[in-house]
Amino acid sequence: MTNFSRGKALFSVYFIASIDNIGFCMVFVLFPPLLLNPTYGFLAQNPSLIAKLVAMGALYAAFPVGQLISAPVIGELADRFGRKKLFLTTILLTILSYLLTGLSMSLKNMILIFLARFLTGLFSGNQGLCNASIADLSPNEKMRARNYGILTVVWGISFPIALLLGGIFSDPSLSTHFSPAVPFYLAAIFTLLNLLAVVFFFPETLDHLEKRKQLDLIKGFHNIKDALLMKSTRKFFLLMLLWTLGWGYSITWYGAYAIQRFDISQQMITLGLLIQGILWTLGGAVLKPILLKRMEILPIAHLSYLMTTLLLVLTAFMPTFMTFIIVYSLSALMGAVSLSSTFNLISISSHITSQGKAMGIAQSMNSLGFFLVPILGAFTGALSMYTYYPIAALFLAVGSLILKRKA
Repeated sequence: MTNFSRGKALFSVYFIASIDNIGFCMVFVLFPPLLLNPTYGFLAQNPSLIAKLVAMGALYAAFPVGQLISAPVIGELADRFGRKKLFLTTILLTILSYLLTGLSMSLKNMILIFLARFLTGLFSGNQGLCNASIADLSPNEKMRARNYGILTVVWGISFPIALLLGGIFSDPSLSTHFSPAVPFYLAAIFTLLNLLAVVFFFPETLDHLEKRKQLDLIKGFHNIKDALLMKSTRKFFLLMLLWTLGWGYSITWYGAYAIQRFDISQQMITLGLLIQGILWTLGGAVLKPILLKRMEILPIAHLSYLMTTLLLVLTAFMPTFMTFIIVYSLSALMGAVSLSSTFNLISISSHITSQGKAMGIAQSMNSLGFFLVPILGAFTGALSMYTYYPIAALFLAVGSLILKRKA
């Protein structure tokens, strides 16, 4: 494959990853006002705080549980039929899922919204496929590290877009044309562009297709078991789970925490996340390359986990929303470095012929983490929302300790 063809293929992979990230992240700024503010009318009565948090947690969890089930199956089908065919199929089904989510938002039907989010997650299980394609398109370890670093930058860039979709286009006070359904219709349009990118730019990157074998429909759960049994990569898969639990806690419950503690508007929630998104992007685009010139990947990972932990602890003690956002955004700077470093470590510790399997397991651990975070957060938040950021820091601190171990 020529460098030009490889560049086009990588562009389409990054575009897919960015659109999936938009669909996942825009609810972080959209759901808290809808469920905590009774004027939106999404809950029939004005229930208790714990009931609101449980409902929010269920909606947050629907997407990653869909990914947990589907991502490994998508990876297995991609090995059987090719990456391009699976990209095209899942993207088309994701478009339909966004349209269903928009309809359910218009109807204000919570059960239908939950089902639509589950289906969107089910068909958006492309992260493992994107990661495997990046490994396919990276001829050496240095290029792999660079390309995974670019992936975190792409997520950082798509994050503000997700916030604009979820925070602005859902707010009817800004325009009579805006509503909670609009962001999902716009996401469907973006995903259609995704489909075109695959058609025109993405070649088949798999050298040979696997022979047909029995399809494992619960491979996501088997992947979690495999992650604990694979000695050479076990601690890095556990690291992915801990990163997701730590950072997932901080981002999933950011909106609810900000509303309950600082009593701020939806616009201020969006502004805070925009600042955080900018710092995240700088972490992947600027800080990670600087560190790579001076340090090996393992020390970089340990440093970034340690710094993210300390900054999240400080976040919990900030007395105003602006000081909270400043410190939280600094944690995002290091969080981007820690995530890309985790992917690097998983990829480096896996055999070159097992990149697809390794990234499928990593996706399963990521999805498991984002499934657990809403459930745990709903109940810990009902006790005290002040626990969110210390708990997030605790998970990352354990990750830092795991990195210090030599075996």
